[in-house]
Amino acid sequence: MKSRFLALFLLCSYFSLAQDTTRISFAEEQDTLVRQRFVDRYENVFMTKVPSRHMFKVGLTFLPNYLISVENSGNDGTQLDLGYEYKMLPSWSVGADAGVSGNWGSNVGFGGMLSAKVYTRWYYDMRRRIREGTSVNNFTGNFLALVGERQWGKGAANNQLQRLGVEFGMQRRFFNLGRIELGVGVYYQDFTQRESPFLLAYHLNKSVPFAITSRTSMGIGFGDWKRQKNLPICEVLFCEDDVQQQWKLLWPKLYLSPNFSNATVGMGYERKLAKSPFSLNTEVTAFYMRIASKGLSYPLDKVLVSNDFKVHSVVQLRYYLHQQRNIRLGKGGNNLSGAYIGPYADHLFYHSETIFGVDKSKKHVGLGLGFGVQQTIFNKAYVDLSAGISHNLLKTNENSKRFLGAVKLGFGLIL
Repeated sequence: MKSRFLALFLLCSYFSLAQDTTRISFAEEQDTLVRQRFVDRYENVFMTKVPSRHMFKVGLTFLPNYLISVENSGNDGTQLDLGYEYKMLPSWSVGADAGVSGNWGSNVGFGGMLSAKVYTRWYYDMRRRIREGTSVNNFTGNFLALVGERQWGKGAANNQLQRLGVEFGMQRRFFNLGRIELGVGVYYQDFTQRESPFLLAYHLNKSVPFAITSRTSMGIGFGDWKRQKNLPICEVLFCEDDVQQQWKLLWPKLYLSPNFSNATVGMGYERKLAKSPFSLNTEVTAFYMRIASKGLSYPLDKVLVSNDFKVHSVVQLRYYLHQQRNIRLGKGGNNLSGAYIGPYADHLFYHSETIFGVDKSKKHVGLGLGFGVQQTIFNKAYVDLSAGISHNLLKTNENSKRFLGAVKLGFGLIL
């Protein structure tokens, strides 16, 4: 009997030792994954991990239109800027910019503007980003700025302007030299005119001194950073992607004040023609200006409101010059980026209730030829630099022109 119990005990011990000894355990851990910002996912593009304290800037700044007309844009709000910015602390910088713009219009003659400004910027999230390891001390970031500016005008915009304001904006560096800034500011400003018939006629020297205005600047920057090699350019430009169509929203330009306001908005749509290097591009751009003034009619305290607006629509057949060759060489795709040329038809309508519209053409229907370069960035934005001239098909008089030329730099979002 004892031997049977002993045998049974040894048998149970054998099976217990032969069991699978793998154990399954469960534990809860805190999720440490942080959703990356767009700028951080492309740190080798925006140079967020490249330190810098000095930056010299050269670029174009796009401001709201000042005077508008069919034949010319007066001061079209595009100026060449030179600037310098220095980081005093990781979150604080000081800088200065100087700008110049100029153009010639048959109705207003030469018009131009010199500007100079100084500023200090607070990169309000820079210290936190450095602490989190997502950035270092550099110029890629969002900021609040205190800005002081002085402008000297010549021609139809012969006015002196000085202003002080607060601007909210963002600055991004691209690769080794690229740079872009977007900003919206609230300003207290003081006009001092010197016999400007356009502005004095509408008593703009007595306008309310507060204004909201937008600013877009893009160009190149030179600094104390080490230049990178083997840059992932195609991560930004999507060189080999196939793009058959895209909607384009022009980045708006805006100036708002109680007495004087203007704005520029635009929309475009472009579609490839099958798999060919041809596309059909359509654009509509609208300009608007509002002037509210007193003392021009009785009673003298009555507010007189005048409006100017212009709508310019363009349809162009584009041929992308090097697309087929780049596809054969494996350097590009069948998309909507690159150098192009092609004929276009345009229609422009101009309505004026102000002195700016005296003796100016109100319509233009033309055929012309245009060329340019368009580039898609991150499939989210685009840049389109173009030039063209069209012949007016309508009957003209002594105050209207046979040809309408345009040099444009479009920047905006892809929808």
